[in-house]
Amino acid sequence: MTTEQVFRTVVGLPEDPTTVDADAFREAMGSFPAAVSVITALDEDETPRGLTCSAFCSLSAEPPLVLACVNQRNGSLRAIRHSGGFVVNLLRAGSHDVSARFASPVEDKYDGVAWEPSPESGLPRLSDDASAHLDCRLVADIAAGSHAILIGGIRTCGSEAHERCSPLLYWRRAYGSWSAADDLSHDPTAPEAEGGPTA
Repeated sequence: MTTEQVFRTVVGLPEDPTTVDADAFREAMGSFPAAVSVITALDEDETPRGLTCSAFCSLSAEPPLVLACVNQRNGSLRAIRHSGGFVVNLLRAGSHDVSARFASPVEDKYDGVAWEPSPESGLPRLSDDASAHLDCRLVADIAAGSHAILIGGIRTCGSEAHERCSPLLYWRRAYGSWSAADDLSHDPTAPEAEGGPTA
């Protein structure tokens, strides 16, 4: 995929935005538990790059699209743009060391981390630490404040062998894992089984 095929725009910000205390905003957003992922790509030298991302979500089922937000200053953003795509590796519980490594400024983030090329794109896919992966082509790159909103169209995706493993979560500056509540399959107030909470 060439860069000319990627939709690019800049979100216009209000000229007089409401002033919100930065610490209060961080505290509020820290109250939202999020799954932790590592987003990977290849740079111009075919060197694997990657970053830890918790600002990731499903965007559309038809067509299948996902959304990830990456800081404009993150060096791996250039690799994503060069690759014309990225792989989202959803980390399993216990992989907090991998998350911390990809969030750090170390040069070789893949040192000691098992990975393999994705069969579809050749982009790095974490083979031991992810419970699921999504190989995406970059279809939109939207600048919004300090971050780029990346929209990926799914080329291929799948769950690894450990279907029942718990995901790695991040909440209030600490890692944790998820455990199922009591069986809600017969609870009429429970979210739909297939789609989860409805929007």
